[in-house]
Amino acid sequence: MKTAIIGTGNVATRFAEIFDSECVSSRTLEGLPSDADLYIIAVSDSAVKKVADSLPELPGIVVHTTGSVPLEALGNVRCRGIGVLYPFQTISKKRPLPASSIPLLVEADCEETASWLEKAARESGFTNVTRSDSDMRRKVHLAGVFVSNFPNAMVAIAQKILGDCGIDGAIVNPLLAETVAKLKSLPAKEAQTGPAVRKDFSTIEKHLTILDDLSMKEESKVYSVITDFIVNNISTH
Repeated sequence: MKTAIIGTGNVATRFAEIFDSECVSSRTLEGLPSDADLYIIAVSDSAVKKVADSLPELPGIVVHTTGSVPLEALGNVRCRGIGVLYPFQTISKKRPLPASSIPLLVEADCEETASWLEKAARESGFTNVTRSDSDMRRKVHLAGVFVSNFPNAMVAIAQKILGDCGIDGAIVNPLLAETVAKLKSLPAKEAQTGPAVRKDFSTIEKHLTILDDLSMKEESKVYSVITDFIVNNISTH
């Protein structure tokens, strides 16, 4: 199978390694092969349709890789079939990641194309492959924001607080590892710990005072909103 990767970002770079291909600039399309079996548009959500509409007639299947863009964004592409290969994983250029560690959602314009994409994905090393439609994929993408993007921002806040104490931010890594490890055997609600789930309002007030002393007003808002959510929706005490 010959694959062409359109894009040069995080997902494009990782998919190029997985599919043993080269990245092609989405702006110029210079070097885009005219005989590939699979063309993967791995660009930002806002650029997918623009790149798709700029493609020449192609012999293979054309897919994009984003979570929130509908399949119809590829509707003007002249090709064998269109689809989506959405990696439900946080991906960075500098961090190697095997295909087997990337859950993949597959969508296509017909059963034949979907089956072909599933087979191609599995042959390239993906082991967790799920069929989806655009609505399901948008919801999965939203779930990913809650489970990956938001927690990462919380770590950034923690590292800022630790930096004020002169403590290396890496001290949070074992805590993060155990938090994730618990979720392998417990539902998130049962795994929840901390002052909010205990309704320990005295400690919560002390934390808010510290944030005020550190002039971290925005962080204090975040703390209050998340604490209120836990108290009202997760707390069992």
